[in-house]
Amino acid sequence: MSERSELDALREALAQAVQQASQAAELARLLTDYQRRLDEAARAEAEAVTRMRQAEARLKAVERQNATLAKNLAEQRYQTAVANWKLASLRESRWSKLGDALHSKNPGKVAQTLRAPVKKPPAPKRSDFPPELPKIPEPAVTPAAPDPKAPQVSTPMADGFTVPKGPTARPYLTVAAIVDRQTEALLRYEWRLVTDFGPENWEEMLERRRPHLLLAESVRPGPRQGNGGRWLEALAGESRALRDLIAACRKRGIRTVFWHSGGPVSRAVPAAEHFDHVLTYSEARAREWRSALRHDRVGVLPYAIQPRVHNPIPAIGGRTEEIMTLGTVAVPAEGDGAADQAGRVWRPMPGQGDEKITYDDLLTAYRRPALVVAGPDADERAVAEISACGTPVLRMRKGAGPEETAAAAEALLADRERLAREAHLAWRAATRVTPLLDPILDVLGIPSVRGADRITVISAVRTPEELEHLAAQVARQAHRPGQLVVVAEGLDAALVEKTVRHAVELDDLVVRVSGTPITRGAALDRAARLADGDHVAVFDPRDVYGEHYLADLAGYFAVADAEVIGKASFYAHLPGTGATLLRQPGAEHRFLPEVAGGTLLARRQTITDLGFADVSEEWGEVFMRQCRTDGVRVYSADRYSYVCVRESAEGELLGSARLEGYVPAEPLALI
Repeated sequence: MSERSELDALREALAQAVQQASQAAELARLLTDYQRRLDEAARAEAEAVTRMRQAEARLKAVERQNATLAKNLAEQRYQTAVANWKLASLRESRWSKLGDALHSKNPGKVAQTLRAPVKKPPAPKRSDFPPELPKIPEPAVTPAAPDPKAPQVSTPMADGFTVPKGPTARPYLTVAAIVDRQTEALLRYEWRLVTDFGPENWEEMLERRRPHLLLAESVRPGPRQGNGGRWLEALAGESRALRDLIAACRKRGIRTVFWHSGGPVSRAVPAAEHFDHVLTYSEARAREWRSALRHDRVGVLPYAIQPRVHNPIPAIGGRTEEIMTLGTVAVPAEGDGAADQAGRVWRPMPGQGDEKITYDDLLTAYRRPALVVAGPDADERAVAEISACGTPVLRMRKGAGPEETAAAAEALLADRERLAREAHLAWRAATRVTPLLDPILDVLGIPSVRGADRITVISAVRTPEELEHLAAQVARQAHRPGQLVVVAEGLDAALVEKTVRHAVELDDLVVRVSGTPITRGAALDRAARLADGDHVAVFDPRDVYGEHYLADLAGYFAVADAEVIGKASFYAHLPGTGATLLRQPGAEHRFLPEVAGGTLLARRQTITDLGFADVSEEWGEVFMRQCRTDGVRVYSADRYSYVCVRESAEGELLGSARLEGYVPAEPLALI
C-alpha cells in the first residue's frame, strides 16, 4: 500500500507539474503576443506621428508661400492690368481719336469723331487677380522612431518656436513705420503696424490706412533692413521722399517721430531734424541729440524686448551643447567651430560681421546654444533679447584671457540647476516694450489705452491653518491680485474675513461659507462664479507660492496664445520624509495637454465655460480633460515660484519625477 501511495503521489505531482508547465507556456505565449501587438501599436503610432510632422511641414511651407508671394504677385498683376487699362482708355479717348481724324484731312470724319460717344473699358479690380503660387519641394522630415514605452512627459500639442500672430496691445492705433526687421518684430504687437509702403506709394498709404503716427528709425543697409530697403536713399538724404512724407503728415495732423536705435548721431541728424520728436536708446545719447538739434523734443526709448517674440519657447530641435560668443571674447580655441579642452564647441553668434542672416533666423539662433559668452563691447540690445529667450549669458570683463573665459564658462555649465535659475531670473528682469510706450504716447498727445488684466485669486479652505497659510501666500505676491474669493467649509465668515484682511490689503474680498461638507472642486466652482477679474488664479491652501508667482505666470499671457497657463513641471515636497522631487523635468515652456491644478491661471471666460467637477482631489485632472475635449490651448510655464506640499506621494505625484534630495524645496524653487 505504501508503494502504491507513493506511486499515486508521484503521478499526481507529475500531473500538477505538467499543468503548471502548460500554464507557463500559455502565459509565455500571451506575453509574446502582447509584446508583438505593443510593438505593432508603437510602429503605427510612429508612422502616424511621421505623417503628422509631414503634414505640419507642408502646412508651414504653404503658409510661407502665401506670406512671401501672394501679395507681391497679385499686386504686380494688378498694376500691369491698370497700366494696360490706362493705355486702352487713352486710345479710346475723344482727343486721341480727334488727332487721328485731323491727320486724315477729312472734315466730316472730324465732326463724326466729336459727336461719337467715348467708350472706355471698365477699370480692373484687385479681386480679379488672384495669385498663382509656384510649386516648391517639400522639406524633409525626420521619421519618428517606434517607442513602445509609455511617455513620461505628455506629448506636446505644438513644439518649437515660431513667430506668432497678434493680438495687439493697442488695436485702435495705426502707426506707419520705416524700421528694420528687428524693430518691426519689437513693435508689431503694440499697434497696427504699416510697413508695406515706399517713396512711390506713400500717398496712397496715407489715404487708405490713415495712420495716427509716423515712426522712422535709423535703418542701415543689410539683411534686416525693413520696407524692402525702399527708404534707404531718403534716410541718407539722397532724395526728398522722406521730407515730402513728413510735410504731408503735418498737413494731416499726423505726429512724426524718429528713433535713433544705433550708429553715429551725426549720420542720422540730417534725416531726424525734420521730425517732430526724436527718441534715442540712452540718456547720454539724448544729451547729444539735444545739443545737435537745439531743442528739447528728445526722449529716451531704451532697448527692450517683445514677449511675443523674445521668450523661452524652444526652437525646433532644442539646444545644442555649443557655446556662442557675442562681441570681443578671448576664446580658448581658435577658428570657427573649434573645440576647447573640455570638448565644447565655441562659435561666434551669427549676424555680428558681414554674415548675411535674416532676423527670423537670428531669433532661432538665440535659442540654440547652451551658453552665450558676451564681451564688454557686446551689443546690449542683442544681450537683452538673448536673455529673454531663456539662454544664459555670461558677461566677461575687459582683458579676460582664454583660460579665464573657459574656466568661467565650464564652472557655469557644470551646475545645470544654477544655469537654469539664472536664465529664468534674466528673463524675469528683461524690460518689456509695452509699458515703455505709454509715456511716449502721452507726450505725443496720443491716447494709450490697454487692458488692465485684473487677476482674481480663488481658493477653497477647510481649516484655520489652511486659511492662515493661504493669506500668507497671497500677501507675499509682488503682483497683488485685484480680488480674492474664498469658499470656506465649516468656518465662521467673520473669522475668515478678519484673518485675510489682517494679512492682505485687498479692496475686493469675497467670502462664502458652507455649513455642510463640500468637495474642493465644488467649492472652487462656486468661487469661480463669483470672480470678476480678467484672469482667475487657483491657489491651493496647502502649497507654497513664491513672491513672483503671479507676476511670472501672468507675464506668460504676453508670451503664448493660450487660454490656460500653468506648470506641468514643478517642485514637490514631502514633509514626512523630507524629500524634494522635481515633477516632469523638461515639461517647461511647452503647449501640453495638462498642468497641475494648483498652478492654474486662466481667462475667466474659460473657467466659467468649463467649470470645476464636484470631486475632492481629481478636479484638476477633470478640468484638463475638458480642456483637451474642447480644444483649449494650455501652456506649461517655468518650474519656479511654486512648491506642491503633500504628506505622501499621492496620485501621480511620483510619476515622471526626479529626486532632488532630502532638503527643503524653498531654496530650489522660490526664486
